[in-house]
Amino acid sequence: MANYPEKFHELITRLQVVLSDIDYSQKACLQAGKMECHLLNYLFQIKTPANMNELAKVLNVSHSRVTRIMDNLVSKKLVTRKPSEEDRRCWFAIITEKGKKLAENSQQTIVDHQKKIIKRIPEKNLDDIYKAFKTYVDKYEEILKETYVEI
Repeated sequence: MANYPEKFHELITRLQVVLSDIDYSQKACLQAGKMECHLLNYLFQIKTPANMNELAKVLNVSHSRVTRIMDNLVSKKLVTRKPSEEDRRCWFAIITEKGKKLAENSQQTIVDHQKKIIKRIPEKNLDDIYKAFKTYVDKYEEILKETYVEI
């Protein structure tokens, strides 16, 4: 394992910076804010209303933080809130058409970046790179699940 933990740590740190820049390159989404953009993209992907508990877990933030994020999104007409029919204390977030457009544009920006990156990699290397990266990410997720402690 000669120096591999340090090498992988450096590479992952660089990857985090790159992915953060990709997030910020989505100017329309940036206007909403990074956490707002993340929540919006999540709602867009699941295509169903989500309750505040679920959103707090997905964003890894407190319920009060989710409420503030939702307030911002509601004021920008990107999301609406709907009370639960079973429990008056529970609210659901529903993405609006305006929110869907913003999330769709955000997703397309990421796909466009990936296409440009892939064009710069020799085709003969793509499968090996994908398999190696997928293996690493899969193992990383396994470790995270093993060490995750519910608070």
